[in-house]
Amino acid sequence: AVVSTQSTGMTTDHLPTGIHLPTGMKGVPEACIDAEFGESPAMEKIRRGGKDKFYVCAFVNFQHGVGEDKVSPPYTEETVDMRFALFKQCVDEVNKQNKRFRAGEDTHQAGINFFCDLTDEERRPYSNGLVMPDE
Repeated sequence: AVVSTQSTGMTTDHLPTGIHLPTGMKGVPEACIDAEFGESPAMEKIRRGGKDKFYVCAFVNFQHGVGEDKVSPPYTEETVDMRFALFKQCVDEVNKQNKRFRAGEDTHQAGINFFCDLTDEERRPYSNGLVMPDE
């Protein structure tokens, strides 16, 4: 079923297969999907203290853009809210790091990547040293 709200112009009819919205969200602008990965139109608003609807736009952009690099399990109705919470935390950490970089307080920038929806346990194999090649 397509969900549409006339007053906001938000809909789900343009969402690619496999894109999940957090509980209570009715849709997102198409621009959330069409934007470059990690740079949905909402990112600047999030940087200025965004609301959940801006995070949702960025979350949809993330789901669409991560593609073959996705390492988290497929989202389900039971897990999408947890993945959304992890993503929001990641976005906030990325923005905090980049603010320090712009202020000259740190030497590196951060960005949205396929780690942004992973739990610490899921991320561990990617961050604790050498990964042995397949033999």
